[in-house]
Amino acid sequence: MITQKVIETIYKKYSKLPASPYDLNIGLLFAPEIDCHNIYIDGDNITIGSISPDSPFHTIALDRIHGILDFERHVAIVLPASILFLLKGAPSVNIHLKALKPSIFDKLRAKLVGTDEG
Repeated sequence: MITQKVIETIYKKYSKLPASPYDLNIGLLFAPEIDCHNIYIDGDNITIGSISPDSPFHTIALDRIHGILDFERHVAIVLPASILFLLKGAPSVNIHLKALKPSIFDKLRAKLVGTDEG
C-alpha cells in the first residue's frame, strides 16, 4: 500500500536527478502489465497515452524524471514536485502533487496579516 509516509520517503530519496537518464529503470514502463498505458519514447520525451493530451503529464522530458519505481500494483514515475502512479493492468493513473513549503516571505506575510486582524 502506498501511504503518505511512503510518498514522503520517495520525495526525499529521489530529490535529485540521476547522473544520466540511462540510470532510470525505464524498462519498467514497458513491462507487459503496463502496456495498457500506451507509453512510448520519442527522442528525449516519454509520452503516456493513458493520460489526456491536454494534461502537462501526457509528455514528460526524460531529464525531468528523478526515478521510476516498481510497486505491487503500480509503477511510479517520480518528478521534482509530483509522482505519477500508473496502475498495472488498467489505464488508470493517480497523480500526487507535492505541497509547496511556504517561503520565509509567506510566513512573514501570514504573521503580519494575522496581527492586523486581532
